[in-house]
Amino acid sequence: MPRFAVIIPNFNGKKILKACLNSLERQTRRDFKIYVVDNGSTDGSGSMVEKYFPRAKLIRLKKNTGFARATNIGIRRAFSDYPGLKYICPLNNDVEVSPVYLQSLDRAAQKYQNKKIKLGVLAAKLLFKKQPHRLNSAGTVIQIDGSGMERGFLEKDRAVFNRPASVFGSCAAACLYTAPMLKKISFKNKSGQTCYFDPDFFAYYEDLDLNYRSRLAGFKAYFAPKALAWHLHSATGQAFSPFKSFHVHRNQFYVLIKNFPWPFLIMGLAFMPVRYLMLFLSSLLGRGPSAKLKQKVKGPGLLKIVFSSWKDIIKNLPGLIEKRRFIQKNRVVNLGEFAGWFRKYPASFRKMIF
Repeated sequence: MPRFAVIIPNFNGKKILKACLNSLERQTRRDFKIYVVDNGSTDGSGSMVEKYFPRAKLIRLKKNTGFARATNIGIRRAFSDYPGLKYICPLNNDVEVSPVYLQSLDRAAQKYQNKKIKLGVLAAKLLFKKQPHRLNSAGTVIQIDGSGMERGFLEKDRAVFNRPASVFGSCAAACLYTAPMLKKISFKNKSGQTCYFDPDFFAYYEDLDLNYRSRLAGFKAYFAPKALAWHLHSATGQAFSPFKSFHVHRNQFYVLIKNFPWPFLIMGLAFMPVRYLMLFLSSLLGRGPSAKLKQKVKGPGLLKIVFSSWKDIIKNLPGLIEKRRFIQKNRVVNLGEFAGWFRKYPASFRKMIF
């Protein structure tokens, strides 16, 4: 009986997927299964998996359903095949892991569970493949407006990132989720299928949303520094693209509406004009993500992204409210504990915007 299921969504990532799967073949642990969920690739990704990686179970989809839907399909299949699974480990197709990656995650998980900690998430130490001395992620940090970012993003790998730590959650590019947590926070979609990630997010921030639902349900998250992984970063999704900017901006509101108790939802929405002003200033100064996006989007393109996001939010508001009711009904943390997260795991606005 496998202990882990590694879920890899893929879309036209043949070359990077091969490197990812090769790194999994070198694992010191063998009690795991691999599920590659192919999002309608046209580059021969599926055939490559079937030819060179017979240990991996390939699930072919007819079209690109996004990260959330594809990963949900993989998780459902894994739980169906192996009901006794302990851990689900999502992995981006552009990530390579160390030979002791799963072993390190398992040891960390057992350490916290032996202390009777209600573990939900373990964050791996994710480094940039092209800059292996710099961090991509050492867990997730958050802000009051529903946004979040990676702890240690672009910082040099140093001693503080070699120590285990309590974190808010993890980037889903390389992490571990416990089966009890996933089953607790799951919900049914209109077709009656079990969802772990919210498929309405399509891509980006779906992991932040899952982190909030995990924390609201009373689960904890920790950073496991010995679980090393290297990320090519934005190999599938183009960095600073209109596609990414639209989904990040829209999904930030989704996170707010679904997960924030009323006092914090009002505060988060009230802060939005300030955030827009900061983004406008960063664009004028030629600094930060909005300035880089401006180089790719001409004319009123930035405003179009914002208004398109609002349009989607209004369109999907009834469904968001329904999910909000479910999440808040099952919330076990009080308002004081919720407020404490922003003091304990704060993201820097300056770092996010400038």
